[in-house]
Amino acid sequence: MPAGVMLILLAYCLRDLPLTHASTLAPLTALTALTATVGLHLWRRNALLSILGGTAVHVALASTVFAR
Repeated sequence: MPAGVMLILLAYCLRDLPLTHASTLAPLTALTALTATVGLHLWRRNALLSILGGTAVHVALASTVFAR
């Protein structure tokens, strides 16, 4: 059951991601945060840490590196 909920959440979060537009950096930000989330989860096996870490990476990248 938890894996199914996480897959639904993943699909919901990435459904509007513009993968075809090379000029936007939103896909790079989202995919970097997704990679950080998966890496944290595989490393520590802690869902809360993974979610918070991925969110922190996304917010940090969106507000500093990829800010327009």
